[in-house]
Amino acid sequence: MGATLNPQSLVTLWHIEQYNSFSATAKALGWSQPAISQQIKRLEAQTNATLVRRTSHGVELTATGAMLARYGEAISERLESASREVEDYRQQHYTHLHLVAPPSICSTIAARSVANLSLFTNIELSLIQLEPPEALDQISRGKVDAAVVFRYRAIPNFLDITEDLTFDSLGFDPMRLLIRRENPIAKDYQHNRQAIDLAMARHEHWIAGCETCRANLVKLAARSGFKPDIRHETDDYWATQNLVEVGMGVSLVPELDIHINLQPDLRACPLRDEFAYREIGIVTRKDDHRPVMEPMIKELKRTASKYLNPSASHS
Repeated sequence: MGATLNPQSLVTLWHIEQYNSFSATAKALGWSQPAISQQIKRLEAQTNATLVRRTSHGVELTATGAMLARYGEAISERLESASREVEDYRQQHYTHLHLVAPPSICSTIAARSVANLSLFTNIELSLIQLEPPEALDQISRGKVDAAVVFRYRAIPNFLDITEDLTFDSLGFDPMRLLIRRENPIAKDYQHNRQAIDLAMARHEHWIAGCETCRANLVKLAARSGFKPDIRHETDDYWATQNLVEVGMGVSLVPELDIHINLQPDLRACPLRDEFAYREIGIVTRKDDHRPVMEPMIKELKRTASKYLNPSASHS
């Protein structure tokens, strides 16, 4: 098979399967019957296979023809969907949006926003879990409509928000030291109720998160004068809790994770470091002025206000 198959010919083949007739297919598609015949002849020449055979009741597809017709059906459905979306966009009725967010935000702010928009508006919001670098790539390429991302104060340049995108802050999320309740550090915090210095955990084994989270841990540890002994790495919060719970180490987690769940025999201690927080925001394309974007952003901000601090000074 040399040249690329013509998508229109595949759609035509699918219609022939539906109508079992060249003339009926021509009428449905607004083509002449000879034009339909020419499309199929070219397609058969490209595939070096017989795709349609005549019967006493009209025409039917061969096994190869039926296989190719499935692609024609898929193309036809995508084209119809595109036409509907263009019309909805033109009429400003577009209501299906795609939002990406990292795990802790998916489980809290994003999930609540999806539910509220579904209940109280005509906006359908599809949620996809992605870490910030991958999320920005998706929105830059037009694959999604918005991304909720975070950026750490300690490593502000890790996230490249290009000029065609805009970052709208949702709030600030302080970091916490996740540690077993019987650990002396946890007992000291329990007694004094004062933020702790990360250097107190310099001799602990550490459980790191994603690549960016690991970089943040290393940076904050360096600010406290030590290099963390990282023994485990996982971006699964439940796995992190379980590892800490069974004594495999301590971990640095955002406060937002604590909203999901905190085992009763663990403590999440605040840190005495002005850099120990992350800022969470929503990223959209600067040229996206669809009216439907405003209520989505408004709902994300409303929901985020229940979880996040309004300023870094409160973190």
